[in-house]
Amino acid sequence: MRLGAVLMLCVIALAGCGRKGVETTATTPRRGPVPASLQAVESAAEDTIDFAVAGQRARAVRTARRLETAADGPVARDLHTAGVPDSEIAGFRRRAAVVARLAPHADLLRVALASNRAFAYVPIFFARYATKVPAAVQGLDHLDYEAKLQAIAHDELSLRGAALQLARAWRGLRGDVLRRPGGARVVARYDEHVARLVKLHGGAARREAQHGLDLVDEVEGVYG
Repeated sequence: MRLGAVLMLCVIALAGCGRKGVETTATTPRRGPVPASLQAVESAAEDTIDFAVAGQRARAVRTARRLETAADGPVARDLHTAGVPDSEIAGFRRRAAVVARLAPHADLLRVALASNRAFAYVPIFFARYATKVPAAVQGLDHLDYEAKLQAIAHDELSLRGAALQLARAWRGLRGDVLRRPGGARVVARYDEHVARLVKLHGGAARREAQHGLDLVDEVEGVYG
């Protein structure tokens, strides 16, 4: 029963990663540093979101293709070596492929949302490795991105869902941030951000979510 409860908590906790969630197995012992291939995936997914939101299709197409190529090659091999189940790797590859397929012709907001769904896997994969900054910090990035994109889409229900998921994720991380040197100031600022985001909509929510993305850099900073 205890093992079953732990596995269920893992699934519930990860339900916030993307609108449909990402199911994963229980965490295995951590390996060495995050491989360069996975860092490249993180960068490609975030860049695709940013380029798509900025209306820069050609650049979004390039980074989307880079994301798909990495997902089908180096990342898949590295994740398999780290013990990530084939089902998780396949799920990530499918999401990366969708981004690359949409990027040349689809509405750019749709491209950004698809890239953020692929990015939802990043904190899950990072958790397999020994990292100075907790993998949960990438989860904040994902959820602030989701809130920003849903605000742009004027999807108030999904915006509120992303904000509430962000609040839940932050509650799980804030205690560790608070214990770090300089953490109290960062916690106070991020607390205010979360409190505002759950109440806002439209352009104000978009600006607040972008503020949250900037604050995530400060959260990372307390880990040195």
